[in-house]
Amino acid sequence: MSELELALAQLKSLEQERAEAWREAAHDLRGRAHVIANAFAVLTRAGVPEESRTQFSEVLRRGVQSLNKLLTDLMDQARLEAGHERRDITHFDVASLLKEFCDANRPLAAERNLFLIAQGPTPLMVDGDSGKIQRIVQNLVLNALKVTEHGGVKVTWEEGENHRRPQWAMCVQDTGPGFRRGSATPLARVLKRATAEAHDAEQRNVSSGSPALQTDAAPTLASQSNPPVQLPAGEGIGLSIVKRLCELLDASIELESSEGEGTTFRVIFPCRYGESARG
Repeated sequence: MSELELALAQLKSLEQERAEAWREAAHDLRGRAHVIANAFAVLTRAGVPEESRTQFSEVLRRGVQSLNKLLTDLMDQARLEAGHERRDITHFDVASLLKEFCDANRPLAAERNLFLIAQGPTPLMVDGDSGKIQRIVQNLVLNALKVTEHGGVKVTWEEGENHRRPQWAMCVQDTGPGFRRGSATPLARVLKRATAEAHDAEQRNVSSGSPALQTDAAPTLASQSNPPVQLPAGEGIGLSIVKRLCELLDASIELESSEGEGTTFRVIFPCRYGESARG
């Protein structure tokens, strides 16, 4: 009976977190729609100076772009929660994928006067779903660039030493403000669970005599940004998608972040999948 009560309590807590996440997303949707409506109202007025018209046109463009991104994220989240996503496992060079992604997005970082570094052994041949791995790194890197004001983002990868279950790890480190301690947002709870799961998995590896991946291979960069700030409502959707994608790929994710020291996301993937685990 006590186990059933505990399971029901955990289910209720999960439902509350999910409801809160969707409430925040709805609030964010309303806010972005409000920005678009205001910009459109200004542009339809007569006698608006050309300089102001140009500025509000840019506000409108960015608002539509931001709204489209949020809607795409919400659709991705809904598909993942409904179990409609399937993994497509192939053998490929993940180092090449990560390097090409960083090369393609370096101009975006440069626009904000930030660096974007890619570093790791090449080649690194693994089994995995290249499309979903790219979605994971994309969400992590773009979120990192969004919150970082000075310095930049570093993407690193390494092969693990666990011979019982070969693994590889990817780290996305930023010099941003870090997450404020004590935050009670659904995002913080999701990442707290992710961190605990990753630590538990590594502890089991140690207990079984299998060495875990080295955690000091990619130290956190020194923070160069202002004091930590809370993420705006709805910004946790992308990171929640990362968590769901990691579950789909049998990967674990952990977060290291503190005030003034930036943030490091570390994702550990299996290098190989059995035939029964494909698809």
